[in-house]
Amino acid sequence: MKEVTRKLSDKLWTGALFCIKWRYLVALVVFIFCVALNLHGSSINEYNKMFANEDKYSSEQIVFGESRWIRSDEWLIHTPYYMSQQYNDYKKVSNMMSLEGQDMIVGYNAPVLDVSAIAKPFTWGYFLFGNDRGLSWYWCSKLILLILISFELCMIVTKKNKKISLLGTLLISFAPAIQWWFVPHMVDVFFWGMSVLVLSYHFFVSKGWWRILWMFLLPLAVVTFVLALFPSLQVAVGLAMLALFIGLMIRDKKAITFKKKDIWRIIVMVLLVLGILGYTIWTSMDAIIALHNTVYPGSRATLGGKSGIDDLFTDLTTFALPFKDVPYYNNSEVSTFIHFAPIILMLYPVIYKKMKRDRNIIVGNTLVITLSVMMVFMLAGFPELLARITGFSYINRMEIAYGLVATIFTIWGINMIWQKKIFTKKQIFVVLVIYGFLYVCFVGADELSYYSWKYYAIAITGLLVLAYLLLMNRKKLFSTGLVLLIVISGFTINPIAKGTSALFDHPLEQKIHEIALDDKEAYWLTLGNTRLESLGIANGARVLNMTNFYPDYGKWKLIDPDGEYDKIYNRYAHIYVEITDKKTEMEVSPSPDAMTLRINYKDLDKWPVKYLLTTAKLDKGKKMFEEVYEDTEGSYFIYKKIDNQ
Repeated sequence: MKEVTRKLSDKLWTGALFCIKWRYLVALVVFIFCVALNLHGSSINEYNKMFANEDKYSSEQIVFGESRWIRSDEWLIHTPYYMSQQYNDYKKVSNMMSLEGQDMIVGYNAPVLDVSAIAKPFTWGYFLFGNDRGLSWYWCSKLILLILISFELCMIVTKKNKKISLLGTLLISFAPAIQWWFVPHMVDVFFWGMSVLVLSYHFFVSKGWWRILWMFLLPLAVVTFVLALFPSLQVAVGLAMLALFIGLMIRDKKAITFKKKDIWRIIVMVLLVLGILGYTIWTSMDAIIALHNTVYPGSRATLGGKSGIDDLFTDLTTFALPFKDVPYYNNSEVSTFIHFAPIILMLYPVIYKKMKRDRNIIVGNTLVITLSVMMVFMLAGFPELLARITGFSYINRMEIAYGLVATIFTIWGINMIWQKKIFTKKQIFVVLVIYGFLYVCFVGADELSYYSWKYYAIAITGLLVLAYLLLMNRKKLFSTGLVLLIVISGFTINPIAKGTSALFDHPLEQKIHEIALDDKEAYWLTLGNTRLESLGIANGARVLNMTNFYPDYGKWKLIDPDGEYDKIYNRYAHIYVEITDKKTEMEVSPSPDAMTLRINYKDLDKWPVKYLLTTAKLDKGKKMFEEVYEDTEGSYFIYKKIDNQ
């Protein structure tokens, strides 16, 4: 049996080495294959659940897994926003969801045909092939490039240890926190942040024409990192990658080659960044200022100090999230990276003592300092002045940024630990006892409302076993166990889906598309189901209550000329609408990123609304509209404004 296992392991490693050697060609082939099959990981199957014949359409679309309601930022906002651009001719400003127009760079960096598109390869499929293949291009390119850049980062950190780099690639690319937040822009921040680090490193250590290649790719990575427009995560990731880059440069200073002509290359890179970024920001300045001045999220600021010690560890619920939703929060917010940073930190003095003459310790020191700063901010917080000077006042996603750095530190730690036997059995025993005890302390009432003690006992035991195997240099057993854990908790989050039938094949969707193409300038309003506005813009309708990233004063001033409700609609807002015969009112509900508008039907006449898309027969304001379509599969109605009104 041992011989059979060994031969199988050798064959797998031979195959892995082949894929590593030809990884870019393999990645291209896989990408073409997946896009040809129109595969993606979107949860747009949630739209099928609006209709009575859900199973008919779902069976055609879902290849593996299930769609996730909780990923509404993706399937309800991001994907329809991107698809609406086909009807906007991919212009920068869109009136598909507003009267004044919404800047689509600010709108989740949607496909825009201008100079910024050079730096956004994930969106190219929309320009080339339209919405159907564009969605597949987006998902496949994003995941494949994330895998490639994660591998390159791990190869740099481990000094080309291929086995640990493969393990690290899985830890980063399929971390539960990465997969739960894969779309819209959190992973963009991680991907482009890592890309800037990797390309910067290679620019300084490469020779010949390679440096010319990095000279053109690096500015694009910098531009796209900045255009992610998510400072609550960007600041932390950007500073962490900068610190790691400095540590790597110091470690590998002998490998750096720099000549006078490289100064000109740096000047070219700076000019490219300033040119593309300057043009994009300048032409989007009004929208960026409007977003910054919103009540939510623009006015948010934090001084830290809101995390607990448990946030420094991998959350035990993470492993079961693909199979059972948490009742006390939501899966995305609870998800974390899988890492062993706390246990390596506890043993770091021993590692430092044994390896202080090894230049790799410089990288370790850099990561420890970075993690320490993050932990101070998370647990104790910064004084207001320090938070504002450092930019930390923008960071309200430090836990997830910490998770990425903790994972990189884990990869570095595995590489160091496996180079030689460092720890005594006594040291291992002590830290494992502390590690296990802390995990037991973290299981509280919320966790026990999710699963019983039996689950947590199994989870803690499993982590302790993995930690023991890691510290004892049991490489194969540790790697096998960790890969299984990643597959269970990371690979099963997003579905493997095919095509876009959920958005375009239902009779209601086809009717919306037909009317929208025939009456392109008409505006719509949706009532009842929050998915209707997304269905509308994905099929070409101009929907006034589609989510706005910043206030559309063009419509709000018509019904609120004195600005009485400015603090209500001056925000990133999902807009829920009800028609009433009472006074028009607005309120923030049910969350800070949502508002409810109860609009008097006479005020409704002030808006250029020609069509209503509703979930029920129209009552209030019915004399203004006539029914033109009833959907028999899901009880939805389309009303058209009567011409003599």
